Formats: sequence, structure tokens, C-alpha cells
Amino acid sequence: MKLHLIIYIALAATLAGCAEKQDRELKALVTEMRESYAEGRDSACLAAIDTLRAKFPKAIAERKEALKLYQEASLRIAQKQLAYVDSALEAEKHIFRTMEKSVAAHKEKGIATAEELTALTRKRMLRDSLQTQFDVLCAKIKYIHKRQKQATEQ
Repeated sequence: MKLHLIIYIALAATLAGCAEKQDRELKALVTEMRESYAEGRDSACLAAIDTLRAKFPKAIAERKEALKLYQEASLRIAQKQLAYVDSALEAEKHIFRTMEKSVAAHKEKGIATAEELTALTRKRMLRDSLQTQFDVLCAKIKYIHKRQKQATEQ
């Protein structure tokens, strides 16, 4: 009888210790998530949020906060990428227009080379690729804004 009591007490102490360890780990992840976001380290913030989601599926309040920070961090990342892609796209559009005029003039004179035509095609492909990236990032930003609006309405 005493042996059973000792086993139950030891088991309860072990479980309590595990719960405390998990609670400390959860608090550390939440702190890391908040600090990373505040410092503008959005990728680190997203990584902490992913870890929180995987390890603590029942931490509802923390997951709700994490969702808001996830949207904000994802939005900042997308906006930074959009600024970069936009400037690259504008530069490539300018280069493409210049090349296109030159190649058109050479075609008219009948002196356009295969290399010129290939270079123009490659430049068009690069421009189109950047345009696609731009469009995708714009759609992503629009979607995040929509989800944020829905969250505030609830």
C-alpha cells in the first residue's frame, strides 16, 4: 500500500515537473516571438511562431497572439520583397524598351542578329518573370490585409 502511494507521489511530481518545463518553454517562445517582431527580425519571428504552433497546439491565447504577429511579420516581409521586385521590374522594363527599339530598327534595316533577338527574348522573359513576382506579392499583401480586416470584425 505504501509502495503504491510512493509511486503515485513520484508520478505526480514528475508530471508537475514536465508541466513546469513546458510552461517555461512556452513562455520563452512567446518572448522570443514578441522580441523578434519588435526588433524587425520577421523571419525569426515566423520561425518562433511555427515552433509554438507545432509544440503547443492547445495554447489557444498564445496562438491567437501568434496569428496576429504572423500576419504582421508576413506582411512586412512581403512589402520589403515588393519594394525590391518593383525597383528591379522598373529597371528591366526600361532596359527592355531600349533593346526593343534597337532591335526593331535593326529588323527594319535587315541587320538584326540572332544574338540580338535571343537577348531581347531573354530580357522579355526576365521582365515577365519579375512582373509575375510583383503580381503575386501584391495579391499576397491584399490577402493579408483582407484577413486582418476579417479578424478585427470578429
